[in-house]
Parts: sequence; structure tokens; C-alpha cells
Amino acid sequence: MSSILNKERFNALAEKWDSKPARVEGAMIFVDRILEHINKDIKSFDILDYGCGSGLVSFGFADKVNSILGLDNSESMVEVYNNKAQMINLDNVQSKLHDINKEELPSEKFDLVATNMTMHHIKDIKMFVEKLSSSLRKDGHLFIADLFSEDGKFHSDNTGVEHFGFDTGHLISIFEEAGLKNISCEVLNNIEKPHNSYEVFIIKGMK
Repeated sequence: MSSILNKERFNALAEKWDSKPARVEGAMIFVDRILEHINKDIKSFDILDYGCGSGLVSFGFADKVNSILGLDNSESMVEVYNNKAQMINLDNVQSKLHDINKEELPSEKFDLVATNMTMHHIKDIKMFVEKLSSSLRKDGHLFIADLFSEDGKFHSDNTGVEHFGFDTGHLISIFEEAGLKNISCEVLNNIEKPHNSYEVFIIKGMK
């Protein structure tokens, strides 16, 4: 039931998703940090942006890579994403519906998989990382940004929230179990709320 409620919530939010400056800034910080870590020309890269929402992360990469596939389980987010791509004439960017709880990902398809502030909505984290890892080509990169363990008050509405942040040590173990190497984790950003400040981490690994 929670995944259905989560989907309905994001469908309702889709049209105004880009209107929060902090959300846009957070996505750009994520993109910039990924580029710093990879530190090479990625023009040939095919990217998967999982939990792509309206495409903030995807569009940050659009002029730097070969192709981007955005996957999300919200029909409205997918529609907003594809409308934006069409408006600015990007033919290397597209979004499709996908539910990782029920569907597989294409195997060894991507050079980079990025997922920003999505994992706390996924109940089975081991499954999530394994599926993302399996979609990477050899020497491909997985980057995930999400919240350190928090007090449960980051969201004003916890509908569809499966985790109140994460123990990054546990995540590193999950990355190792998925066969990833060169794993590291660091602070990415702080998100300020009226009642608290929440740290966001970025964890990376290579296939």
C-alpha cells in the first residue's frame, strides 16, 4: 500500500517539483560532485537516472553525455520530464515508467547510474543496490545521494517513506555485497529545515 500512496503523492507534486530552489540546488550539487569524482570526459556515457522525478539530475548531465534514461514510478513526473526534454529539443534524454520493486533493469547497459534522494522510499535496499549494480557496464559508476540517519521529521508527511535516513557503514557493506569496488562515502550537502538541518551523503562504487 505504501508504494501506491507514494506514487500518488509524487503525481500530485510533479507540476511544482522544480519550484523549490533548494531542491534544484541539491540536484546540481550532486551532479557537480559526480563530475568531480569521475574527472574525465564522459561524452560517450550512457546514464541511468533512477527515481528521476522531473529530471533535475538528468538535465544537469544532458549536454555532457551520449544518452540519459530517467526511470520513475510516477506517471506525472515522467510526463513533466519528457515535456521538458521536448521543449528544449533534447533528443538524447527520455523518461519511462518503472517500478524497481517489481521490474528488472537492463543488464550491463549504463556507464553511470545516479539516484538522488530516492533510496529512502525503497524498502529493500539490498535489492535496490543489486539491481542498479547489475545495470552497470564493466568499470561503470554507481552514485547514490540520500540522508544520513535522521529524526523522522525531515518530511512533513512520511507517507511512502521507508527509511529515516541511513547508516552509511551498512550501505558500504551492501555495496561490497553487490560486487562493487572503490567504494567511498562522504558528506554532500546540508538541507535546512525550519526545525533542523539534515546532512546528505554521497556514496559511490565501481563495477
